[in-house]
Amino acid sequence: MNTHELIIDCFAGGGGASQGIEQALGRSVDVAINHDPEAIAMHLANHPNTLHYTQDVFEVNPFKVVGDRPVGLLWASPDCTHFSRAKGGKPVKKEI
Repeated sequence: MNTHELIIDCFAGGGGASQGIEQALGRSVDVAINHDPEAIAMHLANHPNTLHYTQDVFEVNPFKVVGDRPVGLLWASPDCTHFSRAKGGKPVKKEI
């Protein structure tokens, strides 16, 4: 993958997948998208060189995000589980 190609992390959460991508490819994720402001704040703290969108991934304008650059990697993690606060559920345990 060349450095001109964008790396985009959808459903980015706190940045676990972005960290793995960075370790595997040796460069930062260019764009992270997540609807949860707390998750994006954590992602921003861990990945300050990434452009962040606090929006539903289905509402982001892809042309605005990529401009004229090709996308080399689009990572889309599975959505949050039903008991996750991010999906509106209640955690099974307070500790989680």
